[in-house]
Amino acid sequence: MKKEIYLFIVAAMVFVSCTSAGKPAPIEPAVSSDKGTLPSKFQLEGDWQQEDQPHKVFSFSSDNQVLTPSGAGLRWEERDGEYFLFWKSGHPAKIERIRDNTIRIGKLTYVRGAAAESALPASIEALIRATNSTTNILFIHMEDMGCEIAPYGDYTQETPALSRLADEGMVFERVNVTAPSCAPSRGSLFTGLYPHQNGMWAFDQTHGFEYREGVPTFVQMLKAAGYATGISYKTGVSPQSAVPFDYKYNYNSNALGKDPGRFRVSNCIDGFEDFLKNRLQPGQVFYFQAQTNDTHTPWSPSYEPIRGMESKLGLHPVDPQSVQALPHWGDIEMTDKAREYLATYYGAIQRVDYYVEQVLALLEKYGHSEDTLVIFSSDHGPSDLHRGKTTSYEYGLRVPFIVKWPGVVEPGVRSEALVSFVDLMPTFLDVAELPKPAYLPGHSIVPVLTGERPGGDRELLFSAYNTHTTGLKNFWPARTVSDGRFKLIYNLLGDGETTRPGDNDSSFAITKMMEASKEGRDLIERSATPPTFELFDLQKDAGELTNLAGNPEYQQVEAQLKTSLANWRNKIVMDPLADPATLKEFAEDYYQQTKEWEAKAKSKGGEKALKQAGWRLDKSRWIPAWDPSPYLP
Repeated sequence: MKKEIYLFIVAAMVFVSCTSAGKPAPIEPAVSSDKGTLPSKFQLEGDWQQEDQPHKVFSFSSDNQVLTPSGAGLRWEERDGEYFLFWKSGHPAKIERIRDNTIRIGKLTYVRGAAAESALPASIEALIRATNSTTNILFIHMEDMGCEIAPYGDYTQETPALSRLADEGMVFERVNVTAPSCAPSRGSLFTGLYPHQNGMWAFDQTHGFEYREGVPTFVQMLKAAGYATGISYKTGVSPQSAVPFDYKYNYNSNALGKDPGRFRVSNCIDGFEDFLKNRLQPGQVFYFQAQTNDTHTPWSPSYEPIRGMESKLGLHPVDPQSVQALPHWGDIEMTDKAREYLATYYGAIQRVDYYVEQVLALLEKYGHSEDTLVIFSSDHGPSDLHRGKTTSYEYGLRVPFIVKWPGVVEPGVRSEALVSFVDLMPTFLDVAELPKPAYLPGHSIVPVLTGERPGGDRELLFSAYNTHTTGLKNFWPARTVSDGRFKLIYNLLGDGETTRPGDNDSSFAITKMMEASKEGRDLIERSATPPTFELFDLQKDAGELTNLAGNPEYQQVEAQLKTSLANWRNKIVMDPLADPATLKEFAEDYYQQTKEWEAKAKSKGGEKALKQAGWRLDKSRWIPAWDPSPYLP
């Protein structure tokens, strides 16, 4: 039997509550497609059965209807990799939860089969062979987390597990994601491609962006080569068929609300142990992406531990008086409210450190501490802290990156090598002893880890941000290039007067703190109305407070970086927005669709109702099927 998929019961129950008041759930999905006859198993009156091509009991129509023996129609929908069942009328089925992946509707118990995996292109299939590697890969991947930990010089709170990992491995100073937003950053992680190359330009879900049809991922390649693959928490990309992990432990039911009654750091720890204990064949190598959402807002109801949870873990609340202004805020005087708010972020980092400790302990417990490459990192910088997530400043792009590889990486080393998230797929393939597809723009960092080439093969870091979630206030395309010291930001719509939109403004406490001083107000204004180009000397000005663009002393540096950025956009990654006409056309299409979205939301009861109904923007015209030929050397 093929692997079963987990059902997101909690989300389905939201629709139940919508109908309890006598109103039908607002079901208005995007255009349906024939999902075919997926493998399922079902139980009628006590007898379990299974059929690879369901009939009699279930029949699938082109509009995703599932017909039960009584003739009552159920519709199933996939939304960001999770499945929902609804009555044909639009009312959700009354659901009784049996297990995480099993629901009962009346006398019918139904377990949804796994969605079909995307096929690899023939050119990629030709590269794959059974791996001879004996090295496992554990990628500990955080969400919305910056470098505010002891290995990077921030001692606001202790992070003993991360400090120990740094002492036993290599700490990278210059690692950037490809975009300061979750979906495009994760999109690059899995494909080794920049957002506009792979199709994941921006947030998936309602925004309508997804992988180009047929784009390969390292998950597919490692799996085909014999690696067991697993992940806890979300993939953050669409469609899920492009990242067919053997094992998914999605505890997303209270991911953002962090309901203290149910939110547990142990959720994702349990998933990793289940994977190690029950999902591996003897001697099988594995890739596991261990994730927790602790550092995604909200961090805590207050700066106290999350209602006793942290105290049970042996953690202590961060003292707000120990919190200092972050470097990119300049010399702004902290207010008590700002300290209290920032302390909750540090509290979340404490929980991350606890998670890292437990995950590494499981490696030891199951005998994999010496044969596993461990990488700790994040998808981008923090939100709500000004000039972080969704901005192209370092606080949005730069992430922690600590690597331990017993017998390979020299302990206690710090590296200045430039690393981009497009370098991770080549690195993972290198570790698995698989060849790298020729179209990939990234470089394996294995030579850096082994000491063969300490400086690595990358000379420049690039990023490509377009927008984040759905809304007119979000579109602000920006491209960056950095040589490690100097960094150029190109705001495609910036002119020094136009207000930069964004859905990730500072929290109320942080904004009030900054507004209390002239320096803070000036910084807000400069960030809100950026010029076309911003140039920073990261060596002298790590907080990016002084724009050197247009300064005659740096004219040559600015010209060189502009040339490098233009070459990258036009000749290497084929950035569609490099053409002014295409930028104008895309912007007009974006604004028109978003206006329709907002009008529809107003008539349907708000954006939340639209999201629950599965209504999405249509970006298909901007995401053609995958073709590697433009990116081949």
